Amino acid sequence: MPRVVLEKVSKKFERVAALENISLTFEDGDYSCILGPTGSGKTTLLKVIAGLVEPDSGDVYIDDKRVTEAPPEKRGAVYMHQQYALFPHLTVSQNISFGLTSRGLDKDTIKKKVSDALEIVKLSEWGDAYPRELSGGMQQRVALARCLATGVRLLLLDEPLGALDARLRLEVRGELARIAKELNLTVIHVTHDQAEAMSLADRLILLKDGRVVQTGSPEEVYFNPNSVFSAYFVGESVFFEGVVTKIDGRLVSIELRNGMTVEALSSDNFSQGELAVAAVRCEDIIVGEGPLMGLLKEVNFLGGFSKLTFELPGGLKIPVNIPLSKFIKTDFRIGMGFQLAIPREKVHVFKYPYMGLAKEIEAV
Repeated sequence: MPRVVLEKVSKKFERVAALENISLTFEDGDYSCILGPTGSGKTTLLKVIAGLVEPDSGDVYIDDKRVTEAPPEKRGAVYMHQQYALFPHLTVSQNISFGLTSRGLDKDTIKKKVSDALEIVKLSEWGDAYPRELSGGMQQRVALARCLATGVRLLLLDEPLGALDARLRLEVRGELARIAKELNLTVIHVTHDQAEAMSLADRLILLKDGRVVQTGSPEEVYFNPNSVFSAYFVGESVFFEGVVTKIDGRLVSIELRNGMTVEALSSDNFSQGELAVAAVRCEDIIVGEGPLMGLLKEVNFLGGFSKLTFELPGGLKIPVNIPLSKFIKTDFRIGMGFQLAIPREKVHVFKYPYMGLAKEIEAV
């Protein structure tokens, strides 16, 4: 199985730094998702691995072989764009076999590879159909089958679900996960959709401005963000800006502009008087108990949960996600006051960004 290693890879397009000193390892059999906002360098990174873009500096290794200058066809990988690029005048089977035929394989071998690929993506009965007769999700599975028929074990997926509607994304997402595990593939999947990345990935790589911000399992990145940007882009958080007023061991107290104090547990070194940013997940704020009082200003029902917006003294508004089970048991009416609590063990505190909080997250 392929193992991919990037060593100090950088790439500029004129004056724009698309990638800056990227060093990453993608292990055999892992499903890795590269996550980040538009312009963060995700697609450029994938194309460097695929051989479609040559880095300005650094090296790429696949299976311990240096392939930095090797052409795409010599890398043992297949690159799949979000656009299916199916030939409309060819049947499903002919679309899948097109690349195999051009490689000079005999008819029996091609027939078996096409049949096996169609079975994997559960389209065995659609070999004689034309792309126009298929749904978007089925067309995407044909494109995937075309990749699988090559026999490679390294899939490079560039926003593969981006052209599908929400329902089809869920369906094809499940198929991708199943196929990757069944065939023990190494998959590197680029997306800007955090839900997609969280559900598929063994490992997340979060990019911003061409640099790696954080890597780890979805759980690690979600529960232990290492920066303001990570806390903002992965999941949904409320941010509080303030000044450190007290430090007691790991306990840090931050006074906000409205006079409210937020406490957090931190292993970082802070000083009294230092600016800081506290972040808490919207689902971690407790409603119905606690020292704060918030006025309910807005209610948005979102199916499995509801988003409630409370206004605290001084005009500070905070969104809170309430699970459906609690929402239907509580009388939430606009204008009502509720006690709120922000558990200190759920708060992440960060050094104040050099360019300010708004600048730090504006790429999102």
